[in-house]
Amino acid sequence: MAPTDTSPPNPDDAPSARDQNSDRVLAVINYALLLVGISNGVTVLIAAILGYVRKDNADPLVQNHFRYQIRTFWYWLAMVIVGALTWIFLIGGLILLLATIWLAIRAAVGLIRLVDGRPHPDPTGFWI
Repeated sequence: MAPTDTSPPNPDDAPSARDQNSDRVLAVINYALLLVGISNGVTVLIAAILGYVRKDNADPLVQNHFRYQIRTFWYWLAMVIVGALTWIFLIGGLILLLATIWLAIRAAVGLIRLVDGRPHPDPTGFWI
């Protein structure tokens, strides 16, 4: 029979309320970066990097949003690459327009859910 550890949990191991709040603020900033990325594209990459850096240490609600933001970046990047490759066939412009609209809607819906304190039902899915 293995010995059981009955010592109280170490408060230093759990994320503090301040850390949780700062992660939540960072998730809001990431959604803003996604929205700004509609015009420049670079801030979408920055949002993904910040999401990757903080997702493992955040509380479950914010982890869910970081996962959603990271997946949004990868789907958006795939759509941009397909749009750029098909530009010569005149369909690329439509794909890029749809990618932009999709990014704006996805970021806005994610921001609303975060502010309401709700997780995403499927943070790794393509749809909103």
